[in-house]
Amino acid sequence: VLLCAESTSSSNMTSLPIWTVDAFTSSPFSGNPAAVCLLEDDISDVLKQRIAAEMNISETAFVTKEKETSFKSATKFGLRWFTPTTEVPLCGHATLAAATVIFRETDNLNHLLTFSTLSGELTAEREGTLIVLDLPCNPGSSLEFQGRREIVDIISCGLPVKECVMSTNTGKLLVRLEDSVSREELEKMVPNIEKLPQVQQNTVRGVIVTMSGDGAEYDFLSRYFAPWVGIKEDPVTGSAHTVLTPYWAKILKKDSLRGRQCSPRGGDLQLRLAEDRVRVAGNSTIVLSGIIRM
Repeated sequence: VLLCAESTSSSNMTSLPIWTVDAFTSSPFSGNPAAVCLLEDDISDVLKQRIAAEMNISETAFVTKEKETSFKSATKFGLRWFTPTTEVPLCGHATLAAATVIFRETDNLNHLLTFSTLSGELTAEREGTLIVLDLPCNPGSSLEFQGRREIVDIISCGLPVKECVMSTNTGKLLVRLEDSVSREELEKMVPNIEKLPQVQQNTVRGVIVTMSGDGAEYDFLSRYFAPWVGIKEDPVTGSAHTVLTPYWAKILKKDSLRGRQCSPRGGDLQLRLAEDRVRVAGNSTIVLSGIIRM
């Protein structure tokens, strides 16, 4: 496995190792794909953004390590996330993808990894076949529909809405559908995503649409749309569940939850509310490894 930057003398190019990981799934070609780039030496933000645009999937994670350590032995890393158009302050599935690459591709045998990020320190630890992320909790506050009426009308596709909640920390608007709505209706919903960025507002960066689950297999269901940051629909979104988990934990009066994100690719998350943190557990599958030449 290539774990350091290489200089290709014949073409005077630099090569970096890169992987694509399907997060929150145990099967390839489902869940949420993220690219992961391990950097022996840091690169410029401009180059990070260009690589993320070239990969053209929802997030590319860039991982750095402390000096005088190796990816195989280190326990502390730097981690940043870029969509094809911008840097984001938190991305759960790309954090899971980064931990997966470190654990499986560098033969790192540590139980716990710590990432320094724009959202503070995040951890990833092994738990059987799962990797458990420790993420900040981002509860929202209820707001009147009228305050976001145009966005709600576009995103709900005419389905009845029960409540709206805004998480100001993340810029995520949670739109809860009435309990009468079926899972099939949620999955078949086709909102006019191109219209959302045209709505005049400066606080919403993503919209979560959610509804109650059947209580047996899943406690709640959701979908997530973020065209403001270059993502029409995100397949499975760890950061959205830092808003969803405290919301549904309060409603259902339970701290351990199982969620399903009902995008066309779909994915499952095991969740636990622990005071001001959200523990997010999931599987992941590495589907591609190679180098990117610059």
